[in-house]
Amino acid sequence: MIKLKIDEIKRYLQEDKKSEFTKITNDIYQLTEHLNKNYPGYKEWFFDKQVKGCFTPKRNIIFIRNETDKIIGFSCLKKDKEECKICTLFVNPNYRMNGVGSLLLEESMRFLETTKPLVTITEDKLPMFAKIIEKYGWELTETIDGIYNKGIREFCFNGQLTKRDYKQELLEILRKIKKIANEELEQNDTIDKISIKR
Repeated sequence: MIKLKIDEIKRYLQEDKKSEFTKITNDIYQLTEHLNKNYPGYKEWFFDKQVKGCFTPKRNIIFIRNETDKIIGFSCLKKDKEECKICTLFVNPNYRMNGVGSLLLEESMRFLETTKPLVTITEDKLPMFAKIIEKYGWELTETIDGIYNKGIREFCFNGQLTKRDYKQELLEILRKIKKIANEELEQNDTIDKISIKR
């Protein structure tokens, strides 16, 4: 049985732990540096959005170390009014099928305060997550082609990545119609019957 130690990056935000914070974030990035091939801009996102976001209540990184203190898995999390999302969940291939992913997921859901976070999974990784999806009753809510990279299909569970404000779009269309109609009506005609309410 592997002895696992779970931790979170928020414990290392103090000035006196700055060197530990830097080492941890660099070690975590190194685990998934290869993602730059499939997700252009992954490095910039990781350091500029995720790591910096950990200085606010909205983001966190939970990670697991093995018995030699090597980081073997982590999850990047986002929690705000719009969404509770597991942005990245990764386990070193040498430690898969040992409960590492399940432990990360449990801790991630604890931080996000939901068992149904927004999660996107690429088509090729779906079999790996099948038992988790079934266990927690995650609902497939959207399928998107090429949102992060051309040719890669993402399956969204428990929420949407492409949220559109259809009401606002409709209001804009109606405003344009009203403007065109007003310009084309004769002076004595009126368009008062068309009303647009917010």
